[in-house]
Formats: sequence, structure tokens, C-alpha cells
Amino acid sequence: MMKRFLAPVGGVLALALCSVASAAGAPAVSDGYDWTMRVNDEERTQSAILAYEVADTDDQPLALSCEEGGGRIFASITGGDPELTMIELASGDARLALKGTTDAEEMPYFSSEEIAGGSPLIRAFAANGWLRLTASGETTDMAATAKGKDAITRFVRFCNG
Repeated sequence: MMKRFLAPVGGVLALALCSVASAAGAPAVSDGYDWTMRVNDEERTQSAILAYEVADTDDQPLALSCEEGGGRIFASITGGDPELTMIELASGDARLALKGTTDAEEMPYFSSEEIAGGSPLIRAFAANGWLRLTASGETTDMAATAKGKDAITRFVRFCNG
């Protein structure tokens, strides 16, 4: 009788440990932060911004932008290191080092080279709902709530057509 009971419990325990291990790399949602999408339709070609931010503030560690159906995404950071020339983005096992330039005339503004809309990083970001940004030796985890995950999905679909 005892052997029959232990086998199912052991199987459940193994499944539970596998679930914890697969979620171990995902960061927790930060209080007040979420991914928000805005569409600009004032120009001939629509564009969108997906920003990780605190609503109604200037607190925005990272923004992604694209033109509708263009299949190209750009990362930007406002403020920060005026000498920034490279960032790293990661989600799950996907990692991407991005070169870019910083315009430091008024407030430093970093703009990255393009990211392919169908790249492993973007696919992982859409599936996982989080990014890890490393810039100037500082790492920022950016995890989405359910509402933020919806914004990420809509953004990726918008960018890739």
C-alpha cells in the first residue's frame, strides 16, 4: 500500500520541481511597472512604442519602437550614460547584444541598431513576457503583468504585420 502511494507523490513532486526550474529564470513583476503600447497614427506610416514604465511618470528604463509591418524593432533608453554604445537584451535563453549611439546634447538618448521582428529574442520576449536589460554594467529585469503581456503580443504582431 505504501509503495503505491509514494510513486504518484514522487511523480507529482518531480513535475512540481520541473515547473519551478523552468520558471526560475523569469524575474518577478516590479511594483508599478508594466509594458504599455502606444500607436502613433498621425504620420503616413503608423508606428508604435512599447515602453516598460510606471504610468503617468517619466520612469521608463527601456522603450521599443517599430513601424507597422516593417519587421524591424529598435530599442531606446532616455537618460543614463552619455557614453553608452551597447546594450544586451535577454529573455529566457535568447540573448542579443545591440550596438547603438547616444545623442547627449540635452538628455542622453541611446538608440540601438535594428532588431529583426522575428528574431529569437523577440520570439522569446513575446512568449516569456519579460526582458532583462544590461547597460553600462547595470541589469534591469522587466517583467509584464497579464495586461503587459497582452501589450507585448499586440506590439510584436503590429511590427511584423
